[in-house]
Amino acid sequence: MGPGPAARTPRSPTGRARRRPRPEGRDRCAEVERLMSTAVPVRRTSKRSRALALAALVLAVGGVAFAARLSIMVRGGGISGLGAYDDGVYYAAADALVHGRLPYRDFLFLQPPLIAVVTAPFAWLGTLVGDPTGFKIARLAYMLLGACNAVLVAGVLRRWGWTAALVGGFGYAVFHPAIYSERSVLLEPLGTCAVLVATLLLEHAERHPRLALLAGVAAGLGVGAKIWYLVPALVLILMAHRRRLRYLLGLALGGCAIFLPFFLPAPARMWQQVVLNQLGRGGAPGTPGARRRVFDLLGAERTAGIPTTAFAIGLGVVALVAVVVVLRTRGARTFAVLLVATSAVLLAAPSWFSHYEALTAPPLALCIGVATGRLAALVPGPVAKTALVVVVVACVLGTNLKNDLTPYGRRIPPGLDRAAAVVPGCITGDDPGTLISMDVLSRNLRDPSCTVWPDVTGWTYDPRDFARAPDGEVLDRKLNTRWQRDLVAFMTSGDAAIRTRGATGWSEDSKRVIDSGRVLFRLGRYVVHETRR
Repeated sequence: MGPGPAARTPRSPTGRARRRPRPEGRDRCAEVERLMSTAVPVRRTSKRSRALALAALVLAVGGVAFAARLSIMVRGGGISGLGAYDDGVYYAAADALVHGRLPYRDFLFLQPPLIAVVTAPFAWLGTLVGDPTGFKIARLAYMLLGACNAVLVAGVLRRWGWTAALVGGFGYAVFHPAIYSERSVLLEPLGTCAVLVATLLLEHAERHPRLALLAGVAAGLGVGAKIWYLVPALVLILMAHRRRLRYLLGLALGGCAIFLPFFLPAPARMWQQVVLNQLGRGGAPGTPGARRRVFDLLGAERTAGIPTTAFAIGLGVVALVAVVVVLRTRGARTFAVLLVATSAVLLAAPSWFSHYEALTAPPLALCIGVATGRLAALVPGPVAKTALVVVVVACVLGTNLKNDLTPYGRRIPPGLDRAAAVVPGCITGDDPGTLISMDVLSRNLRDPSCTVWPDVTGWTYDPRDFARAPDGEVLDRKLNTRWQRDLVAFMTSGDAAIRTRGATGWSEDSKRVIDSGRVLFRLGRYVVHETRR
């Protein structure tokens, strides 16, 4: 039945519908209150819910990532443990910079200068509270940076839904190549952060053109961490679209800002050390081939009785499917190109160390996140989507658990820092980490007469001490007479010396020269000998 006469809209004599009278006085106020009590709080609640969800994502992903990076150190050598060498080199370079010694001009340094600049505040703190404390704080800061990288992965993936963000963020947080490289003062956390920041900014550059310039600056600074990051910096041009000129300008500005202050004082030396020495270095004995490298990039280890090869094939198929899905996803294709390009760099690299794998970790996490997000769109209901996230992250964790539970580092015996009080003068060492633990690094750097080599074995990649065997392979350091001569000359240049690193490549004759000096300090395997100059 239609509405009765009383329900019909009143009409004017011309036939037009009359407007209902507006509420007056109290009626109007009541109407406004009714509208505010319904519409406005809903909007505010929606924004508040999104903010709380985002904060929970940041805290959860960041917390898991930080705990994973901290745990492999705590269960191994501890925050102050030794055994990595490279992190001691970078801290020593930063400490030398704090004391007015420039990389390349005043000491050999095979990497771009960003890590020395970023680590300098912690090295300066170490001059006040002691080298061991400054080093420990620096390590914790780099672990925190690794946690930020996991959050950035989730942030980049947020536009593809919560499923993509959760899988990518948590997946990166527990992916062993990322954990291993972000556990201490190393190059990769800085380069990864730069690439992810640039990616996040470029996602919004179409609406906010200035962000393309900032993205370029971030990518340029990333090249200042390691020259390999020039490849992802160039690939990101694909994301800039109409803002490519702004991005390239920012890339040039960022690169100039970090390189020029060190290039201008010593252009030839910097070019030789950062570029030519790196390109000319050969692989050490036992450098893995392409097959083993692919296994490492995928995080493939024997798990639950499944052979490594079979496991790697399965992971490779998953990665390949993810790449295909990403290539078919608008706005995400650059992630697949990044993964392919960085993988090619690592497979072609003349040398290989475990932390190299971090170069492919971010694009791999992004590809897996996008692919899972696309799959989640086909799954009905929030419960099923949550189950999908749990299953994928559990699979990533399961494939990496064996390595994630592996402890790293060698514990420092209590009392090693007493050597600074017992042994006066300059103490040379073949591992800067040992000098840091003894609390003598900054003391050496304060004395202009002390010769300090932040990267002792780095000289074996320089033309001065680099040598090849007749068959073309890199000559073993123990057989390299030029290296033995220069090594002994450096170690005996101070008042005392400590020899702790086997990879230095000591010949038996060189060992005897150092060990023949009077023992000035002994604590377990750490022995300081007086030098005979």
